[in-house]
Amino acid sequence: MLKLMAYRCVVFLPSAALPLDILDWSTLIDCSGWELRMQKTSKSSLILLYRALFLSTVLALVAILTYFALPDRKVRILPGFGHESHLFFDGEKGGLTTANWVNQPAFHFTCTATTPVTETPYCGLSINFHKFENGIDYSNFQHIELKIRYHGNNHRLRLKLHNFKPAHTNGDTQETLQGLEVSILASDANKLLVIDNRGWGNFSQGSTVDIGIDLVPPIAPGTHELQLEYVEIHGKRFKAESWYLGVALLWLLSNLFFITRHLMQQEKRIRNDSQRLSTLALYSNDLQQESQHYKLLSNTDPLTGALNRNGFATDMGQRSPAGKMESNTTLMIIDIDHFKRINDSYGHDAGDVVLRETAKIIHNNTRAADRFVRWGGEEFVLYCENTNPQQALLIAEKIRLSIESANILYNSAAIPMTVSVGIGVALASEDFDHLFKRTDQALYKAKNMGRNCIVLSDTNDK
Repeated sequence: MLKLMAYRCVVFLPSAALPLDILDWSTLIDCSGWELRMQKTSKSSLILLYRALFLSTVLALVAILTYFALPDRKVRILPGFGHESHLFFDGEKGGLTTANWVNQPAFHFTCTATTPVTETPYCGLSINFHKFENGIDYSNFQHIELKIRYHGNNHRLRLKLHNFKPAHTNGDTQETLQGLEVSILASDANKLLVIDNRGWGNFSQGSTVDIGIDLVPPIAPGTHELQLEYVEIHGKRFKAESWYLGVALLWLLSNLFFITRHLMQQEKRIRNDSQRLSTLALYSNDLQQESQHYKLLSNTDPLTGALNRNGFATDMGQRSPAGKMESNTTLMIIDIDHFKRINDSYGHDAGDVVLRETAKIIHNNTRAADRFVRWGGEEFVLYCENTNPQQALLIAEKIRLSIESANILYNSAAIPMTVSVGIGVALASEDFDHLFKRTDQALYKAKNMGRNCIVLSDTNDK
């Protein structure tokens, strides 16, 4: 038996030696394993898609939470940025408070207040950035970190910031400056100071162009030493909304990629499966034709084209499963007279010609519902339903006369030929074997009567 592997679908082509009368076409192609593989592949593909979507969602959540773990961005604006620094004190306007640099690049200075103190004393440091447009936008930063060193007996110090908003300018820059003041205890001055930027509201949306530090009145008499060591602004490296939007876009794009890839794979799989099914359909059609051909060969006589015993048995099994004949079912056994003499006189090839011509004549004188069988050797059987004895005799006589008058030639030599016919008409519920036996006895009588004649079986024959 030859096996063809067709896309996981096993196709069996039977050999000619296989008895195809018992062949069931449904066993020729076994695609159950292939269909199961298709189902498993589709299911596994969906599982992979669900896993990818789940993983992308988990990663997106992790990325959102990672925002809070990102290290802060630190920018030290003093010292470092381009600036100008100067001291301001009321002694410049006739007051009694004076200021002097100890180390200007280090923002280290002293303020000296004498008694009596004026009504509005002031003394401090102002640091101006070179241009308003180059100021520091710290709206994206969460807090300011600075360190001030102070030695003196004043109660409080003050940190000042001035902002410039170009959108609000009217040409007079002084009118566009907005101020913010933060008062701190002098006892906290030598500690690290952290000022939360988020509470300043719209003030932080501009550009800081001025940072100052001074003594909060009333100024205690004596010498006050101050130094602004550094100013840093701290904030996240990315805006929260930008980070979340980026994570959402990446999550969406990755999911679209996974879904699109899955759909493309499914489309490719469908195309491949369609091609496989088309191929299998071609195999199926070819195999059906082969099966019909082999069934025909197994059920027919190759020389005469008539049914053989196997084909007749299959047909009878479908017509009479119980093996019982209905009344008016006629069986004829037709035997070629002196067929051995023909073989001996003209040769076996001539005998084959005689068999073919005889079968052709009998077939031409039968009805569509009749079954014509080569029983063996020179013996033929004609099975006729709904045929009474008179009709059977007319059919048999027509066949006998046609064969007797036939001009059968072999190598330009005419071969005379006759047949003897036995007829049996079934009784109600008679089984086939009994009917065949009675018909065979009628044929035996015809031969004993000199051949080339017809004998109808007596229903009393056993």
